[in-house]
Amino acid sequence: MITLQKSLTNLMQVLRLHEHRQNDPDFEKLGAIDVYYLEAIYQLKEPTIGMISKLLDQSTPNTNYHIKKLMRLGLIEKRLDDTDRRVTHLMVTEKYLKMLESDNEFWQRLENRLEDEVAPKDLAIFKRVLRQTIEVVSDESLDEF
Repeated sequence: MITLQKSLTNLMQVLRLHEHRQNDPDFEKLGAIDVYYLEAIYQLKEPTIGMISKLLDQSTPNTNYHIKKLMRLGLIEKRLDDTDRRVTHLMVTEKYLKMLESDNEFWQRLENRLEDEVAPKDLAIFKRVLRQTIEVVSDESLDEF
């Protein structure tokens, strides 16, 4: 019997493999942990360096190494907190957002195929459950801080 965890892991792996086939020169320079950093920064919407270190269970020096690499590639940038200038927030850049959007053709083909092969009622349930899963996982990640 396949578990929910196994199913979600399989989905993530298949999608990551697809991303690696995008042939973007900057994307090809990224290691697996770099991708995790990007995904975490994108999902958490302007986290601090400490939040990212804790979430990914990485040391501060290791986190700083990956942040510098992602900044050199132009995929993230730092912003000082408006109220406490000692706090630095991380955010993805327009370049990263364009990388995410550059694969619209793949996503459109996938959506069309799901619409063709999955009953409308089941597809509606899938979309609702997927949306709720994202909310639960996001809430769990934020609760850790």
